[in-house]
Amino acid sequence: MNGPAPEIVPDPTIPLPPYELRMGGRHFKKDPAFVNAGVRDVRQLRQRAGLGRRKRVLDWGCGAGRLAVGIKHLLGHVEDYHGVDVQPALIGWAQAHLADEHHRFTLVDAHNARYNPRGRPSFDIPADDGSVDVVHGYSVFSHMLADDVAGYAATIRRILAPEGRAWLTAFVEEEVPDCVENPDDYLDLRWDGALHCVRYERHFFEQLMWDAGLAVSEFVHGKETDGQSVYVLRRR
Repeated sequence: MNGPAPEIVPDPTIPLPPYELRMGGRHFKKDPAFVNAGVRDVRQLRQRAGLGRRKRVLDWGCGAGRLAVGIKHLLGHVEDYHGVDVQPALIGWAQAHLADEHHRFTLVDAHNARYNPRGRPSFDIPADDGSVDVVHGYSVFSHMLADDVAGYAATIRRILAPEGRAWLTAFVEEEVPDCVENPDDYLDLRWDGALHCVRYERHFFEQLMWDAGLAVSEFVHGKETDGQSVYVLRRR
């Protein structure tokens, strides 16, 4: 019987961001936890989204590069890794310490009331049409209201290759109101500030994806950080 995947010991030659730049806070405070969270996502992307060394990856909301660290530890590199985020300090660190011929990072000045309140209204993700094999979006839709989710879902559909997959997390439940920002008493956690937690009713969320041209290939409920669920999406 297969057991859990072995833990990865951090490679001292691969830089790790300081704690204050690690999105996810207490969950990724220690170096092994940060590295193994990135490696775990890489393993999920291989299993569920077809990730391999010849694939083109768009890490949407990349932070300081946790997925890039996971790729470097587990695969060495992919054909192209492109990390994008709206937070200058995180992108600046990643570009300075993790960029190389296979890994690049781009700052996008798009508005988000939590992470970039002064940014310009935009649903842009810097990628050509049909150019991305794997989109990774960890805890991005979790901090967006419905209009933004719909707009970005249409962009993801546009940039996905015909056989590409998008692996995304969101707060999703059944038999709840369609969209609630910072719901009271949800998951026994305290949600503070703009867009800390945006919870969706499952069928409402999946209709947003469908209307944007995306279909659900896989759904895993409540197994990610703070109770987020995983969606694997494809072009329909």
